[in-house]
Amino acid sequence: MFRRFPPPDPAALATLCGAAAVGGLGLLPGAAGAFDARTLLGWLALSAPAAGALCGARGLGWFPFALAVPGAWVVALVMLDASAGGALPTPLWAACALVGLFAAGLAVGKRAGAPLRTAGLMLFLTAGLAGACLGFGLLADGAALARAEPALAARLLDLSPLVLVLDCAGLDWSHAQPAVYAAAGVEWFPRRPYPGNLAGPAVLVVGCLLAALVPAPRRGTHET
Repeated sequence: MFRRFPPPDPAALATLCGAAAVGGLGLLPGAAGAFDARTLLGWLALSAPAAGALCGARGLGWFPFALAVPGAWVVALVMLDASAGGALPTPLWAACALVGLFAAGLAVGKRAGAPLRTAGLMLFLTAGLAGACLGFGLLADGAALARAEPALAARLLDLSPLVLVLDCAGLDWSHAQPAVYAAAGVEWFPRRPYPGNLAGPAVLVVGCLLAALVPAPRRGTHET
């Protein structure tokens, strides 16, 4: 079956390796130390759409080559989680969400302009959605918005890709982290976490459909 797909050229191979390496930055030491499954998962949630957009803007097809990037991430995440004794209650549902976010970014990249600029804008947008529910760390009273507009605060939390992926992993991030709890003001509004067994596959299906249905750009139409 793979004989129908010519091997990637050096530029495409470099893009694939670079995108995979970006995900590997989540293995660097963080608040919980190096090689922490939860830290890696959080970083992948933020970087997956941007990495997908980079591959899409470079003209890479979803199957089989671009799929290898989130595939490598998932293998690394599952192996790391297993070695840590299962820090993530439901890692496979989180993996579904990660692949779906990457695929959605790929679809956006296919229709966008310069690859690096597109990836940068996607990373900025993803970080913005993740930080909006926390006031971007700039609000002295993080619960002010939640008290004044609880429905809006709840929707901002729902829009965060970080919350989506961690919910799918079975981690109640907004309640378990005191700093996040205070910044988001979650005590002021009721919210049920995303059910991972529904949300993860749903994001996967939607993302893969977008990646498959959006036509790839013609070579040479996008600037470097």
